[in-house]
Amino acid sequence: MEGVLIFIGDELVSGLVANTNVLVATRELFSHGFQIKEIITLPDDLSLIKEYLRKLLRKYSFLVLSGGLGPTDDDLTNQAVAEALGFNLIENTEVAQAIAFSKEYVSSHEIARKMSLLPEGAVPLADDLTMAGYFIDLKEKLLFVLPGVPSQFEHLLTQKVIPLLSQRFRPEVLEYSQVLRFFDLNETDLNLFLKDQVFDPKELKIGYYPLLPEVKLVLRSRDKGLLTEVVSKLKKRFGPSLVSEEDVSLVEVTGRLLISQGKKLAVAESCTGGMLSSLLTSVAGSSNYFERGFVTYSPESKVELLGVKKEHIERFGVVSYQVALDMAEGLKNRVKVDYAIGITGYAGPGGGATENPVGTVYIGLAYQQKVKAFKFWFQGLERREIQLISSYTALDMLRRLIVYDEGFLRYRFAVGVEERSL
Repeated sequence: MEGVLIFIGDELVSGLVANTNVLVATRELFSHGFQIKEIITLPDDLSLIKEYLRKLLRKYSFLVLSGGLGPTDDDLTNQAVAEALGFNLIENTEVAQAIAFSKEYVSSHEIARKMSLLPEGAVPLADDLTMAGYFIDLKEKLLFVLPGVPSQFEHLLTQKVIPLLSQRFRPEVLEYSQVLRFFDLNETDLNLFLKDQVFDPKELKIGYYPLLPEVKLVLRSRDKGLLTEVVSKLKKRFGPSLVSEEDVSLVEVTGRLLISQGKKLAVAESCTGGMLSSLLTSVAGSSNYFERGFVTYSPESKVELLGVKKEHIERFGVVSYQVALDMAEGLKNRVKVDYAIGITGYAGPGGGATENPVGTVYIGLAYQQKVKAFKFWFQGLERREIQLISSYTALDMLRRLIVYDEGFLRYRFAVGVEERSL
């Protein structure tokens, strides 16, 4: 059964707000056998919304609209729906009463009453009537109008819209999907490998989505066995580069591994300026494994806080194997954690030298009774990209060490490695 998604709002068209609802909608509807043929984003323009509604209602069995249901002047969806269908706007007394008793609208009750003006035939979807959203049964077609707030949109879509669609229309054959995430791998590497496998494109749909510095691979098929076969081949070919089979980021995967081991991590950053610490703490529950982080940007801070040897800085430079080793070793000894990471490098655009040009980054990893430092050259990247890929690489080194062993600490951009005993 085919439908269309329509997302309404100037903020979406201008890019001021990311449209996360489209990801939820496509994933859920496809997984339940409902095909989405068009995804349309429209500004808060009454005539334009009406034009598209009339046209799309002739083409599809169901429409799902999102956004424009609030009480402000730019919320025009209800009016557009009513005029497109030739219906009147009528106050829904139950919705009006719920709004009147809502604490959220104590000081703006008169303005909020606008949300109770719904097109004729509109049936509210939410049990809590202060939450916008309704559907209209047009006999051969269903029209769903949902709020743009992501949590409310997902709740109504999964709990109300999909059950109603399933009652009315017979879903097509279910399509299974598998989302894999890779690191330290180009999407072209994946593409070449899968092309060599000679899968029938009608049987297996493949999507490549770079999420710097990760690559997301989406596989879809009506044959669950085929998906299992493809994933097995990818694991065999790309093993250590496969971060997740559940569409989970490298940051979260590493955190889960640390929790499962009951281990603690501390980091010392220079060129990444705290980005690694920020990534780690962006995940809920990170206090279970992230002990602390230092931003030791100056040579003096490295010496004072981490115990980096002054003579190593003077002899080898602040961006060197020796300093990265010292940073990781000093941190592990001072903080008494299971793993310690030290990062130093030239993120650019200035700095660098002939031996260590911009993009050179040394990452030290201390564990057990050993500390390793890898030299990377992230050539041709902008400053923030170098900081980001350096932070992810440090986490991936830890992930590979835990899942595999130190023999798998091999990377495309690594140009050397040194180690010492603790």
